Parts: sequence; C-alpha cells; structure tokens
Amino acid sequence: MIRGAAGRPHTDRPVKPAAEPPRHYAVRRVNPFEGVLQVVETHNARAYSPNGVVWQVQVLTERPDHTWRSHGRAAPIEQFFNFGLWDAEDGLRQIPANPVMDIGAMTDAADHLIAVLHEVIEQVPFDLIDGYECWATDSDGKPIALLATTEDPAIVEDMRVERWQATRVSDHGFVSDSLQRGGVPNSDGDGPRRHARELERQVGRRSRQRAWFRRRRPDRSGERLDPADGACILAAGLFPPLGLATDWPQDSEAELVRDYLEWQAPRLLMLQDIGDELRGWLEPLACRQAEELAAGYRLIPQIIDSNRVEAARVEARLRRAAV
Repeated sequence: MIRGAAGRPHTDRPVKPAAEPPRHYAVRRVNPFEGVLQVVETHNARAYSPNGVVWQVQVLTERPDHTWRSHGRAAPIEQFFNFGLWDAEDGLRQIPANPVMDIGAMTDAADHLIAVLHEVIEQVPFDLIDGYECWATDSDGKPIALLATTEDPAIVEDMRVERWQATRVSDHGFVSDSLQRGGVPNSDGDGPRRHARELERQVGRRSRQRAWFRRRRPDRSGERLDPADGACILAAGLFPPLGLATDWPQDSEAELVRDYLEWQAPRLLMLQDIGDELRGWLEPLACRQAEELAAGYRLIPQIIDSNRVEAARVEARLRRAAV
C-alpha cells in the first residue's frame, strides 16, 4: 500500500494469499509538498500517478534471489517491481524484467490492474484518505507546518518524521521576491537554495514539538493522538489549510511565506479541502506558471474561473510546441 506524505511504500512482505477487492484513492505528497498522488491497487499490483495521466505500474512478485535459495529455509518474500508506464492513449510501455521472474504471472497481474484503471480513471482525482496528520506545533500547541500524513494509524509511531522542508535539496526553483527586494540573493556559498533554507529556518525557530492528529469528518477538526493532558480536539480553523501557517510575528516572515505559497500555487490547487476564497486566490497565481498548472490540471478538484485556467493551458501547449 502506498503511504502518504513523507512515508515510503512498503515494498517487501511475506507471500500470503490475498483476495482483496481493487481500491483507488489519493494521498498527499508532503514535506516537501509536491501535490497529490493518485493510487489504484489490486491484491498483487498497483499503479500510481502524480498527474492522473501517466501511471507507474508495479507488480508484486517473489524476489529473484529466492530462485537461487532453498525455499525450505525461509518464507518467500514478495516485492513490488516496476513493470512499466501506462496511459490511456498509448497503453502499457513495459520495461525489461529479470528473466528468472514469473513474467507470465506478472503480465496477468498488470493486465488485471490496467482493466481496473480503465474503469476508474474518469473518477480522477480520487478522494484523499490520508486523514492522520503530523504537524510541527508552536509553544501553544498550534499547528504551523504539515510534516507527514498517513491513512493507517497503526504505523504512526513507526513513521520517521523529518523536519519541515520547503523543497527537495535538489530543487532550486523557489525564489522569494521579498528577499530579493531586500538584497538577499538566492545563491550563496552553500548553493542556489538560500531562500528555501531561510524559510525552513523560520519554521524551525517557531516549532516546539511534533504532534499527530486525526482529522475528523465532516468538520475537519483535529483530535490529537496521545495528548499529554487528556483529550484534545482542535477546531478546523486552527489547521493551516495550505499546510503552512500564514500568521507570523514579523512582516518579513509573513512575506516570505506568502512568496512560497504563491510559488506552490499550481500544486496547492490539487488540495481537496480548501474553500473557494483560497482557491480563488491561488488560481491566478497558478496561471502565471502555465506549464506547471497544465501538468497537474486533471487533479484539480474544482475550478473557479474556467476561462482563465483554459487560457493558461493553451499557453502551456504553445510553449511546449515551441521547444
């Protein structure tokens, strides 16, 4: 099963019979926030997609090392292996597989999964299921930055939760207008990611602890798990809807956060629990990044100004054609 947020998918498990029905769902890709991942699962295969168009197909099968060992020594271990890329227009583009694997069984599993994909793909974006959230909290216990999510409360204690990250270390795309106006370049002796590092330090200075919450439906309030002082339920309004607090003591801090959220706008539009006011703020910002908006268009659950968004998609197509 694909895990949400900073969690990694479990790839190894003992072989056991399974007849679970297919399922489809979505999880957020957080810390750093990179959008919403769509997932389709059968009992022995899965496909996931960051854009709802191209799907990575993986098949569960025995690890090849067991073909060279005595099966009497230990139970066989199954692992997900990449089998190919699939999209509705071009079909499956299979990658070469280890010839010692059971290619026939893998192909059957992939074919079944693709049949399920054909049935559900028009339902994209799927509903988010990662309702357990780990937040960095301030001295008052108020959530300020989303660190991890999952759908499975049983793994909460075992999940490795990292400090908040604005971007991947290899991503140099975020540039803050407010810092540049203040004479702070994005590149320094530590590399071309100074503005992201400054935002991460800002969040780190305000963070005091980490806390897991179960976000409850339908009001989206958050029940804190294992609170130190008894039951604790926070109103939905105390959770930053875009995953990062916007109320900061210094104007310069608030401006840096605003710059970051503006840069993240095409991905933030994929979120499913934000109101029309926020969505109306994000849309024109996302349209300034036409290619990024177009890449994730299928995963946007609601559009406020369809004419503006369509114009941005046309711009993206023209830019791609000019390359």
